[in-house]
Amino acid sequence: MNKDNRHTLSFGTSFAHLAENRRATRAFTDESIDEQQLESILETAGVAPSGYNLQPWRFVVVRDEKNRKNLARAAFGQKKIEEAPVVIVAFGRKKAWDEHIDQIFADAAAAGAISDSHLEDQKARAREFVSGLPIAVWLNRHVMIAFTHLMLAAEALGWETAPMEGFDPDKVAACVALPDDAEVVALLAVGRRKGEAPFPGRLGLAEYVYSETHDTPWRSTDD
Repeated sequence: MNKDNRHTLSFGTSFAHLAENRRATRAFTDESIDEQQLESILETAGVAPSGYNLQPWRFVVVRDEKNRKNLARAAFGQKKIEEAPVVIVAFGRKKAWDEHIDQIFADAAAAGAISDSHLEDQKARAREFVSGLPIAVWLNRHVMIAFTHLMLAAEALGWETAPMEGFDPDKVAACVALPDDAEVVALLAVGRRKGEAPFPGRLGLAEYVYSETHDTPWRSTDD
């Protein structure tokens, strides 16, 4: 969608506050999500960055109660899938990841991001680059960037989320009629939290950040 036509709902939450206070939700109420807010969440996922701007992420929005129950069975019986009013299946296409490549590069040329004289060359470079990679790995990288945008956009609008990697991908694909070349990456339940979601804690900077090389620990400004 053209940027000028996107919904303009105010997210109004600082990123630091959002990141620090987000919790994986274990149970949901049945409160429904406003359609405009849902579209804003999906549109925010769509502005995520990707290699060569190829945007290989795809989403299936599941709201029907029967369909959510079927999806829950494909995800090892996770009750939150049945409870949440919206569950989003994030996936990519192994063979059809480039289905919009002509439009993407034409739009880039029209916006001045690529010169017309280099358009076909850049398109060929993109196809060559991606074709030389393990496609499932490449799709997972980029779908997860958009998935994170999706999750944080929902949280910024006041909804709670539960990202899930526990599922049978073939059964999930069957539940939502995905094409044969689909790579199911993750599921996201979105809704209103029921009950508490205690913070389990995180590692400190010194445990996961290094300075210049791996053998030099990060020195925090608090030290």
